[in-house]
Amino acid sequence: MFSGGMKRIIVDPVIEAYKKDIDRTLIRHNLRLSVQERFENLMEMQRLAEELVAAIERAVREDHV
Repeated sequence: MFSGGMKRIIVDPVIEAYKKDIDRTLIRHNLRLSVQERFENLMEMQRLAEELVAAIERAVREDHV
């Protein structure tokens, strides 16, 4: 046990390997947003995803006509 209330930090090599590929600035930016803003962003992404699916479906139908 460490004295002075220090905690032992265990480093997971798998997590460390993945960290290099993660843009933590985006995580920090999102954490600065309110919960409401995060939900609004999520809903906007969902709307864009639905638009994309609809556009792909239209393109496939037009290609088969």
